[in-house]
Amino acid sequence: MGRQLQKKKNKSSIPKQSKHKNPRIFKVHPTGNALIAANWDRKQTLSQNYRRLGLVSRLGKATGGVEKVFPSTTAQQQQTQEGKEKKKKKEERLAPGEARIVRDEDGRVIQVIYGKSAEEALDSDNDRDDREGFAGCTGGENDIVKKLEAQAAVGEKKNKKILCAGEMDWIARLVERYGEEDFERMARDRKLNVYQQTVGDIRRRVAIWKRQKAEEGEKKAGV
Repeated sequence: MGRQLQKKKNKSSIPKQSKHKNPRIFKVHPTGNALIAANWDRKQTLSQNYRRLGLVSRLGKATGGVEKVFPSTTAQQQQTQEGKEKKKKKEERLAPGEARIVRDEDGRVIQVIYGKSAEEALDSDNDRDDREGFAGCTGGENDIVKKLEAQAAVGEKKNKKILCAGEMDWIARLVERYGEEDFERMARDRKLNVYQQTVGDIRRRVAIWKRQKAEEGEKKAGV
Protein backbone atom coordinates (compact mmCIF):
# COMPACT_ATOMS: atom_id res chain seq x y z
CA MET A 1 0.00 0.00 0.00
CA GLY A 2 2.76 2.39 0.91
CA ARG A 3 4.55 1.73 -2.35
CA GLN A 4 1.48 2.69 -4.40
CA LEU A 5 1.05 5.98 -2.51
CA GLN A 6 4.71 6.80 -3.06
CA LYS A 7 4.30 6.24 -6.80
CA LYS A 8 1.33 8.61 -6.85
CA LYS A 9 3.37 11.25 -5.04
CA ASN A 10 6.19 10.94 -7.57
CA LYS A 11 3.74 11.31 -10.48
CA SER A 12 2.05 14.35 -8.93
CA SER A 13 2.41 17.67 -10.79
CA ILE A 14 2.55 19.66 -7.53
CA PRO A 15 6.18 20.63 -6.89
CA LYS A 16 7.71 19.64 -3.59
CA GLN A 17 8.61 22.54 -1.30
CA SER A 18 11.72 22.14 0.75
CA LYS A 19 11.94 23.95 4.08
CA HIS A 20 15.69 23.55 4.33
CA LYS A 21 17.70 26.78 4.28
CA ASN A 22 21.12 27.25 2.86
CA PRO A 23 23.46 26.81 5.86
CA ARG A 24 26.11 29.00 4.21
CA ILE A 25 23.85 32.06 4.22
CA PHE A 26 23.37 33.49 7.69
CA LYS A 27 23.34 36.87 9.39
CA VAL A 28 25.58 37.80 12.27
CA HIS A 29 23.84 39.11 15.40
CA PRO A 30 26.50 40.50 17.76
CA THR A 31 25.63 39.99 21.42
CA GLY A 32 29.03 39.98 23.12
CA ASN A 33 29.50 43.75 23.36
CA ALA A 34 26.68 46.29 23.77
CA LEU A 35 28.66 49.07 22.05
CA ILE A 36 29.28 47.00 18.90
CA ALA A 37 25.67 45.73 18.89
CA ALA A 38 24.32 49.31 19.04
CA ASN A 39 26.42 50.37 16.00
CA TRP A 40 25.91 47.18 13.97
CA ASP A 41 24.31 47.44 10.52
CA ARG A 42 22.39 44.24 9.72
CA LYS A 43 22.40 45.05 5.99
CA GLN A 44 26.19 44.87 5.83
CA THR A 45 28.43 41.84 6.09
CA LEU A 46 30.73 41.11 9.02
CA SER A 47 33.81 42.44 7.21
CA GLN A 48 31.99 45.61 6.12
CA ASN A 49 30.78 46.31 9.67
CA TYR A 50 34.21 45.74 11.15
CA ARG A 51 35.84 47.98 8.55
CA ARG A 52 33.30 50.74 9.24
CA LEU A 53 33.88 50.48 13.00
CA GLY A 54 37.65 50.59 12.57
CA LEU A 55 38.19 46.95 13.56
CA VAL A 56 39.47 43.82 11.84
CA SER A 57 37.66 40.49 11.73
CA ARG A 58 40.95 38.56 11.47
CA LEU A 59 44.59 39.42 12.04
CA GLY A 60 45.82 37.40 9.07
CA LYS A 61 45.39 38.08 5.38
CA ALA A 62 41.93 37.56 3.89
CA THR A 63 41.76 34.51 1.61
CA GLY A 64 38.52 35.44 -0.17
CA GLY A 65 35.15 37.10 0.08
CA VAL A 66 36.53 40.65 -0.12
CA GLU A 67 34.74 43.05 -2.44
CA LYS A 68 36.90 44.61 -5.13
CA VAL A 69 37.18 48.40 -5.31
CA PHE A 70 38.04 49.64 -8.80
CA PRO A 71 40.12 52.85 -8.68
CA SER A 72 39.69 55.78 -11.04
CA THR A 73 42.03 56.42 -13.97
CA THR A 74 44.12 58.99 -12.06
CA ALA A 75 44.39 56.75 -9.01
CA GLN A 76 45.31 53.80 -11.21
CA GLN A 77 48.12 55.78 -12.87
CA GLN A 78 49.38 56.87 -9.46
CA GLN A 79 49.37 53.28 -8.22
CA THR A 80 51.28 52.17 -11.32
CA GLN A 81 53.90 54.88 -10.76
CA GLU A 82 54.24 53.92 -7.09
CA GLY A 83 54.61 50.26 -8.08
CA LYS A 84 57.45 51.11 -10.46
CA GLU A 85 59.23 53.16 -7.79
CA LYS A 86 58.89 50.33 -5.26
CA LYS A 87 60.23 47.84 -7.79
CA LYS A 88 63.18 50.11 -8.53
CA LYS A 89 63.97 50.51 -4.82
CA LYS A 90 63.70 46.76 -4.34
CA GLU A 91 66.19 46.17 -7.16
CA GLU A 92 68.57 48.73 -5.65
CA ARG A 93 68.35 47.10 -2.22
CA LEU A 94 71.47 45.08 -1.50
CA ALA A 95 71.73 42.09 0.80
CA PRO A 96 74.14 42.24 3.76
CA GLY A 97 77.71 41.78 2.54
CA GLU A 98 76.93 42.66 -1.12
CA ALA A 99 78.06 45.69 -3.12
CA ARG A 100 77.12 47.30 -6.44
CA ILE A 101 79.57 49.00 -8.80
CA VAL A 102 78.39 52.10 -10.70
CA ARG A 103 80.23 52.82 -13.98
CA ASP A 104 80.11 55.75 -16.37
CA GLU A 105 79.62 55.58 -20.13
CA ASP A 106 83.33 54.76 -20.68
CA GLY A 107 83.20 51.87 -18.24
CA ARG A 108 85.22 53.52 -15.50
CA VAL A 109 84.20 52.86 -11.87
CA ILE A 110 82.77 56.03 -10.36
CA GLN A 111 81.05 54.67 -7.25
CA VAL A 112 80.78 51.52 -5.13
CA ILE A 113 77.56 51.12 -3.13
CA TYR A 114 77.82 48.73 -0.20
CA GLY A 115 74.86 46.93 1.37
CA LYS A 116 73.93 47.18 5.03
CA SER A 117 75.49 44.91 7.57
CA ALA A 118 73.45 42.05 9.03
CA GLU A 119 72.79 44.00 12.27
CA GLU A 120 71.65 47.14 10.43
CA ALA A 121 69.33 45.12 8.17
CA LEU A 122 67.76 43.40 11.19
CA ASP A 123 67.20 46.73 12.96
CA SER A 124 65.55 48.28 9.89
CA ASP A 125 63.23 45.25 9.47
CA ASN A 126 62.13 45.48 13.10
CA ASP A 127 61.42 49.19 12.76
CA ARG A 128 59.33 48.56 9.64
CA ASP A 129 57.31 45.83 11.38
CA ASP A 130 56.60 48.16 14.31
CA ARG A 131 55.34 50.85 11.97
CA GLU A 132 53.13 48.56 9.94
CA GLY A 133 51.46 46.81 12.88
CA PHE A 134 48.71 44.27 12.24
CA ALA A 135 47.60 43.54 8.71
CA GLY A 136 44.39 45.36 7.82
CA CYS A 137 44.50 47.90 10.65
CA THR A 138 43.96 51.53 9.79
CA GLY A 139 46.13 54.33 11.05
CA GLY A 140 43.35 56.54 12.43
CA GLU A 141 41.06 55.77 15.32
CA ASN A 142 37.36 56.52 15.47
CA ASP A 143 35.09 56.99 18.47
CA ILE A 144 34.08 53.32 18.60
CA VAL A 145 37.69 52.16 18.92
CA LYS A 146 38.40 54.71 21.66
CA LYS A 147 35.30 53.63 23.62
CA LEU A 148 36.27 49.97 23.28
CA GLU A 149 39.79 50.76 24.51
CA ALA A 150 38.29 52.61 27.49
CA GLN A 151 36.14 49.56 28.29
CA ALA A 152 39.16 47.27 28.07
CA ALA A 153 41.17 49.56 30.37
CA VAL A 154 38.46 49.50 33.03
CA GLY A 155 37.96 45.74 32.78
CA GLU A 156 34.96 43.64 33.63
CA LYS A 157 33.84 43.39 37.24
CA LYS A 158 33.11 39.83 38.26
CA ASN A 159 30.44 39.08 40.81
CA LYS A 160 31.83 37.80 44.08
CA LYS A 161 30.79 34.32 45.10
CA ILE A 162 28.98 34.18 48.42
CA LEU A 163 27.90 31.41 50.73
CA CYS A 164 24.37 31.07 52.09
CA ALA A 165 23.65 30.89 55.83
CA GLY A 166 23.62 27.08 55.83
CA GLU A 167 27.00 26.87 54.06
CA MET A 168 28.48 29.45 56.42
CA ASP A 169 27.38 27.38 59.40
CA TRP A 170 28.71 24.16 57.84
CA ILE A 171 32.16 25.67 57.10
CA ALA A 172 32.24 27.19 60.59
CA ARG A 173 31.75 23.76 62.16
CA LEU A 174 34.48 22.26 59.97
CA VAL A 175 36.90 25.06 60.86
CA GLU A 176 36.05 24.74 64.54
CA ARG A 177 36.91 21.03 64.51
CA TYR A 178 39.92 20.92 62.13
CA GLY A 179 41.18 24.49 61.94
CA GLU A 180 41.48 26.65 58.81
CA GLU A 181 44.17 24.65 56.95
CA ASP A 182 43.49 20.92 57.40
CA PHE A 183 41.32 20.46 54.28
CA GLU A 184 42.12 16.78 53.80
CA ARG A 185 40.66 15.81 57.16
CA MET A 186 37.63 17.98 56.45
CA ALA A 187 37.03 16.09 53.20
CA ARG A 188 37.36 12.69 54.94
CA ASP A 189 34.82 13.53 57.67
CA ARG A 190 31.74 11.51 56.69
CA LYS A 191 29.48 13.12 59.30
CA LEU A 192 30.17 16.81 58.62
CA ASN A 193 31.04 16.41 54.92
CA VAL A 194 27.81 14.61 54.04
CA TYR A 195 27.93 15.39 50.31
CA GLN A 196 31.61 14.36 50.06
CA GLN A 197 32.95 17.65 48.76
CA THR A 198 36.53 17.47 47.46
CA VAL A 199 39.58 19.04 49.08
CA GLY A 200 39.76 21.80 46.44
CA ASP A 201 36.06 22.63 46.80
CA ILE A 202 36.32 22.89 50.59
CA ARG A 203 39.45 25.06 50.25
CA ARG A 204 37.56 27.51 48.01
CA ARG A 205 34.58 27.59 50.36
CA VAL A 206 36.80 28.26 53.36
CA ALA A 207 38.43 31.19 51.51
CA ILE A 208 34.99 32.63 50.73
CA TRP A 209 33.92 32.02 54.34
CA LYS A 210 36.96 33.99 55.60
CA ARG A 211 36.22 36.88 53.24
CA GLN A 212 32.57 37.06 54.24
CA LYS A 213 33.46 36.94 57.94
CA ALA A 214 35.91 39.82 57.42
CA GLU A 215 33.32 41.86 55.49
CA GLU A 216 30.72 41.28 58.20
CA GLY A 217 33.24 42.43 60.82
CA GLU A 218 33.99 45.61 58.86
CA LYS A 219 30.29 46.39 58.54
CA LYS A 220 29.73 45.94 62.26
CA ALA A 221 32.75 48.12 63.04
CA GLY A 222 31.46 50.80 60.67
CA VAL A 223 28.01 50.79 62.29
